[in-house]
Amino acid sequence: MREQLGAGDSRRAGPYRLVAALGRGGMGRVFLGRSRGGRLVAVKVVDAGLAGDEEFRRRFAQAAQEARRVGGFYTAQVVDADPDADPPWLASAYIPGPSLDEAVRAHGPLPYQAVRVLGSGLAEGLAAIHAARLVHGGLKPSNVILADDGPRITDFALARALDAAHPSMTVSAEHGAFLSPEAARGQHAGPESDIFSLAGVLVFAATGRGPFAGAVGAEVLHRIVNAEPDLTGVPEPLAGLLAACLAKSPEHRPGLDRLLEQLAPAGTQGPGWLPPPVATMVDEQRTVPAAGTMRRRAFLAGGVAAAAAAAVPVGIWLGSDSGSGSGDGKGAPGSGAKDGESAKGKPAAGPKLTPTETIDIGKTDASIHLAYSQDGKQLATGLKSSVTLWDSASRSKIATLTPKAEGLLAHCVAFGGDGLLALGYLKAPARDNDFQTGAGGVTVWDIASREEVAVLTAPALGSSLYPMQSLAFSPDGKTLAGARSGPPDSFGEVPLWDVRSGKRIEDLVVGAGKGNRYFAVRSVAFSPDGKILAAGYGGGLKGGVVLLDTSSWSPIATLPLDGTDAFGVTTVAFGPDGRTLAATFGGLALWDVAARKLTARIGTANDQIQSLAISPDGSVVAGAGGAGAVQGHIGLWDLASAKEIVSVPAGRSGVGDVVFHPDGRTLATAYTNAKMLSTVQLWAVG
Repeated sequence: MREQLGAGDSRRAGPYRLVAALGRGGMGRVFLGRSRGGRLVAVKVVDAGLAGDEEFRRRFAQAAQEARRVGGFYTAQVVDADPDADPPWLASAYIPGPSLDEAVRAHGPLPYQAVRVLGSGLAEGLAAIHAARLVHGGLKPSNVILADDGPRITDFALARALDAAHPSMTVSAEHGAFLSPEAARGQHAGPESDIFSLAGVLVFAATGRGPFAGAVGAEVLHRIVNAEPDLTGVPEPLAGLLAACLAKSPEHRPGLDRLLEQLAPAGTQGPGWLPPPVATMVDEQRTVPAAGTMRRRAFLAGGVAAAAAAAVPVGIWLGSDSGSGSGDGKGAPGSGAKDGESAKGKPAAGPKLTPTETIDIGKTDASIHLAYSQDGKQLATGLKSSVTLWDSASRSKIATLTPKAEGLLAHCVAFGGDGLLALGYLKAPARDNDFQTGAGGVTVWDIASREEVAVLTAPALGSSLYPMQSLAFSPDGKTLAGARSGPPDSFGEVPLWDVRSGKRIEDLVVGAGKGNRYFAVRSVAFSPDGKILAAGYGGGLKGGVVLLDTSSWSPIATLPLDGTDAFGVTTVAFGPDGRTLAATFGGLALWDVAARKLTARIGTANDQIQSLAISPDGSVVAGAGGAGAVQGHIGLWDLASAKEIVSVPAGRSGVGDVVFHPDGRTLATAYTNAKMLSTVQLWAVG
């Protein structure tokens, strides 16, 4: 949606006057601009956090230079860029017209001749990209713009030219549906991969659905790799050509020359190639209202599509893999912390931790998982195959809830705001199968009745996925998000369910196309207003957080982080006002959510902090860990200054979950005691 510029928005980017806001991508914001001569352009302005990263600037300059090498009529041309500006920006030709996705969803499939025109134009555009020794790597209906004189390709992801950079780790439902088999497996994807994706886009144009429709997340990736495409409704001879393009082996797909030969329309392209309703959409979007009154839909660069109506900067989908991530990697202002060091200095004034009571769980060496109900009256402890509810005031046991299904191992617990409790589990492995395919799931109870009201599953369909390692209810209690990951050669996944109906909404695949454990996802959290879902990912000594727009489940930003422990980001949490995001990576990382900027990096991976909680008033963050160390520990830090307030030893060999009571005066921790047994320790905060 085109919007008026806000009070804090810049009015210029280099020589271009910015007249409206078009949207946001993972790298920054997109604006409608005018050149001195009155030419309209789409201007991508990089967020301040990334702009402060010198390594990012270097890659931005390289990507802009490469994108400007791409010629041809059927690509939205990059016309200008300044990687040295503050902040950096890039301008591309502004193309009036709806996206293919928007047009088909509004008016149905395109006629046969229009599909041929579309296909020949896209093939010619890809040829121009390949001639520049680039691979698009993400062709899909939302980054194809339908202009009155032919289609245009936008959003050249350039992932292959920028392998070292951090792209968004989450594969949207649309993007995943058009990946090639080699990309889905995490193998090298060359120009032949674009031919596979092009065929999928043309199937969508001809039928209104992709060739592997009816599946989401890991399921659609499984179909792409193993199943035959569904070409029902694709007219001949187009169906035979697209079937060849959708061959599983890259070497068996036809080249672009053959596609152009068979798709080239009999007449010339130009006005009249689109059906009248779509042509009307182009006409409506060609008119540019006066500045201050503009409202229109736009394609967001960086892989975020909001029903495109404008071309965006070509060839740019970047992040940073520098140690500073989205900020300077140092302590927050006034913290005096250096990069890679704890923000200690003079201890900040604040609360202390005093052990008060231990809840007797019994003799067990199993991990304990903790959650307080939102009213604070109950504490849930997930252990082995059940959840026990405790009265928070008397510390007495209320009830034990056991799933009806047998052989489940508890891995996380979460309360919903409407009296629900969820247990994330792994089905006990069979003797001949260490981790059963798709065995992780969720059991949901109504707390008042103690009745099991839902069993939520997300089959992995061919990819071994580990248990639900994290659960989060949306603030309105309607949606439940999970986090689970696979072995080193697999990927992570964020399954989403409608809680009451039990219907799976989406499976957001994290790391498809890369094929290594760097993309494992272990934690999820909703922002207090429910508009953002954060997913922590990582492995291999790097990781970060992906932010998702909950209205579309599309990625809106990636907050990269290097120098993590072997697990990457293990816990994420928003502050109560939604302005701050905290994450554990062995140390603690804090981001300004709106600016996408890393404001503090507390400690290093060697501190082994793997769980955290933010106090209900937002003043303090508690971090705990030490698993595998000689001594566990719990620390409190002032959230505003990132200064350490107090650190106390806790547990013989590490602390697991840590949660604040809703009143902020009690902190509950799960740890291993001197006898190597798991227990729950309560601490007075004050």
